[in-house]
Amino acid sequence: MASPIPQLKDGEQTVYFQAGGEWCFLRTPESYKASGGAIPCIIQCHGHHGYVKNGEADWLTEDFKLAFVNSLIDTGVAVASTHATGNHWGRPNAVAANGALFDALLEGSNVDRERMGLWGGGLGGALLWNSVTGPLLGHLRAVVLQQATISYESVIRNHKFKANLLEAYGLPADTPDDLAVAALSFNDPVNRTRLLVEQKGRALASALPEVLFIHGDEDENMLYQENPVRLSHLLSPLGARFSFHTFKGVGHATYQLGDTAAKVLTDYFGKVFAL
Repeated sequence: MASPIPQLKDGEQTVYFQAGGEWCFLRTPESYKASGGAIPCIIQCHGHHGYVKNGEADWLTEDFKLAFVNSLIDTGVAVASTHATGNHWGRPNAVAANGALFDALLEGSNVDRERMGLWGGGLGGALLWNSVTGPLLGHLRAVVLQQATISYESVIRNHKFKANLLEAYGLPADTPDDLAVAALSFNDPVNRTRLLVEQKGRALASALPEVLFIHGDEDENMLYQENPVRLSHLLSPLGARFSFHTFKGVGHATYQLGDTAAKVLTDYFGKVFAL
């Protein structure tokens, strides 16, 4: 089957295409070669109101977001993303779209399948981790969860974004908390991990990517203790590889830290990918 990615040339370029029925983009660095040595690639999982459409994406047009993408490109890493159905909150059809993009990248571009990663924040964190524990399990080298939604239970019981989450899954906004938690339990990134731990035990660690949590310890939207810390409590007994870069006194604003946070991101992927 022909790749949906337009034919690529050497060097830096941005192309738009469709995979899994969703618009996607791929941006390559100056070091990209159409043949020969393959380069690492990161799939960016966008957050609230994020988008990719034909010829435009929020992460390529909004300056503070573009600074993060450019920092990766300057390091020699390709960056891709999918629209993933819009405000997806990690629902299954968005996970399928992410998997389709992953497959398209391996089929239609010269990226290194041994150095593939994901990076996402806000509700994009749910898409990221549901991809890790779903179709991309065992296929990723490293991921970065930045100010990320990881626990649906936390979102539901804290009520601030409960209606948004339930809307994404077609549930009424006034669904009682306990029922909402139960209804979304299989898609809750934390609970999906718990189920995999029960199924696979410590063997799961070898299939999981290395993880970096970038989070502000005063995040008012995605609570620090109830999202990254809660997931880390499941990863730690497995011997899974993870680390934290916690910005003290910072809320849900790590993107606004600009170069300070971008350097954490690029330094991490640079080290893991041996750049």
